[in-house]
Amino acid sequence: MDTRSGEQLFTLRTWLESPGDTRTMRGRIDHIGSGRRRYFSNFGDLCDFVATAQTLPPATVSESDGDES
Repeated sequence: MDTRSGEQLFTLRTWLESPGDTRTMRGRIDHIGSGRRRYFSNFGDLCDFVATAQTLPPATVSESDGDES
């Protein structure tokens, strides 16, 4: 979905998991224009996905990246 030159649209969902005494942030980000999705457990993976999505052509084939953790 290329509404304006250089603009990208994403949806982001985050949640906390509490295994034992620790709390871990997990999340999922979807790139609306291509349908690509990535699950992440750290901010670096989220940023990498957004940076990669900036180079995707609009309406590429839908695919998922990462594991569904």
